[in-house]
Amino acid sequence: MLSVEEATQRIIAAFTPLESERVPLEDAAGRTLAADALAKADQPPFPSSAMDGYAVRSADQGLRRVIGAPHAGHPFPRAVGPQEAVRLFTGSRVPDGADAVLAQEDARVAGDRVEFSATPFPGKFIRAKGLDFRAGQVLAAKGACLSARHLALLAAGDLSHVEAVRRPLIALASTGDELSLPGSPRMPGGIVASSVYGLMPWIAQWGGLPRNLGILPDDSETIAALAEEKCDLLVTMGGASVGDHDLVRPALDAKGFALDFWKIAMRPGKPLIFGHLGKTPLLGLPGNPVSSLVCALLYLRPAIWAMLGRKPEQLLKPARLIGTLDANGERQDYLRAKGEWRDGVLWARPFPRQDSSLLKDFSAADLLVMRPPRAPALTEGGTIEVLALE
Repeated sequence: MLSVEEATQRIIAAFTPLESERVPLEDAAGRTLAADALAKADQPPFPSSAMDGYAVRSADQGLRRVIGAPHAGHPFPRAVGPQEAVRLFTGSRVPDGADAVLAQEDARVAGDRVEFSATPFPGKFIRAKGLDFRAGQVLAAKGACLSARHLALLAAGDLSHVEAVRRPLIALASTGDELSLPGSPRMPGGIVASSVYGLMPWIAQWGGLPRNLGILPDDSETIAALAEEKCDLLVTMGGASVGDHDLVRPALDAKGFALDFWKIAMRPGKPLIFGHLGKTPLLGLPGNPVSSLVCALLYLRPAIWAMLGRKPEQLLKPARLIGTLDANGERQDYLRAKGEWRDGVLWARPFPRQDSSLLKDFSAADLLVMRPPRAPALTEGGTIEVLALE
């Protein structure tokens, strides 16, 4: 059986970044940049007032004459001369000739005359042109996953579109005669197909486009027809083990399936398949919902990120153990756990039950405690590594 680390590296190595497309900024949230996003304009584009107040010449003293009060977006048309002042509002362009702004609360106004209780100096309450960024500056680098904060920044840089990596199409197929849809009649001994409803939002969150192919019966011809699907990654759930009705591998072998590896030294999720159907990569997840979702975090997420050109991230974080753990066996273990913060330190409490069929416990968890093969027993406060579920 392969180690988790080797399996992950082999999956990542099988993918290259997809082509890019031009995306309107309003549709770019969560998209991955295919090229650096460069500012088209300085921000601010002109010297602007940081306060409601008056633009003045710092060399002048005493009483000044107010010669105008332009609204934002209507710059004052001429330069400020000796002993003159222009009424401004926050964000207004500072007129030529002025090199300081004095706040309105420091002003005493009488008709068109104003004097101040504060002393100006060059640059006071003025935001210089390009203070935030300059035209041509990189605002977001290639490979960045665009957040709301990125989009506001890019809009300020006068960008209406960005070059983003095309979102990979991930086709999902649940397999098994025993499966039914939620709310549909269930056959005796049958169960509801639940994994796909966890996988689809995760795939969208990670940057992919999920497409649900539905439930496929335990029929070799139906499963073999997956070879005709047009997608960037085909994901099956179930049928990946060695039972008489685990038909994914034998059915796809007849269509030229090239196996890369099968079986991972991990728990939950040992029976995992990875290979290619022609040019289409295939990831065969276990049918058990918890195993399927854990394997998606470890293998499907980095596959999507590789197609998006995103660098692999260090997802494991240090934590302290609440409770005790026995020595681990030969497989890398992922224990469902609940986290809590104590004085700035993350602590994790593994659930007492770790059966891979317990989807309710998985839903209640917010962390997975990763235990390497042959890890020694741990007592309260021992150092562990955890993987966040969200």
